[in-house]
Amino acid sequence: MLQPASLLPLAALLLPTAALLGAATPALSQPAADVVPAHERLNSGQGVTVTQGVVAIKQLGGQPLGQEFSALQGRELRLREITVAPGGSIALHRHDHRPGVAYILEGQMTERRGPGFSPRVIGPGQVAFEGNGITHWWRNEGTTPSRALVVDIVPVVTP
Repeated sequence: MLQPASLLPLAALLLPTAALLGAATPALSQPAADVVPAHERLNSGQGVTVTQGVVAIKQLGGQPLGQEFSALQGRELRLREITVAPGGSIALHRHDHRPGVAYILEGQMTERRGPGFSPRVIGPGQVAFEGNGITHWWRNEGTTPSRALVVDIVPVVTP
């Protein structure tokens, strides 16, 4: 498990997105329509439906957040390294109350969101923020494996 002091740089990045979680209220059950711009919204029929070519997922650690932030009871800050082979993809998914950040270490990944969002290729040293309500999918359209550090806030039981 990561030590709290080692999470300070990551926490500084994620505190603004952690505020999206707020206190447990009915408003949390569905993101507000205006949270995600219309041009970034994808419907279920608009993306890859199968995750394939994921070579490795390394669980690098997690830090429960409930002691520091009472509104985040039962949630943790999770860090993983994900490797995707050329041609591999991460299926269409939605970030409901699971903000995240993907930092590319090697290779490249192409992210797709709504119809008005141009596919975005991100490479080494670049970041994609995945806020509340974002629906998107990824594909490695490069010729080498892609490795990314992914940090997100998830329920403690999330694999």
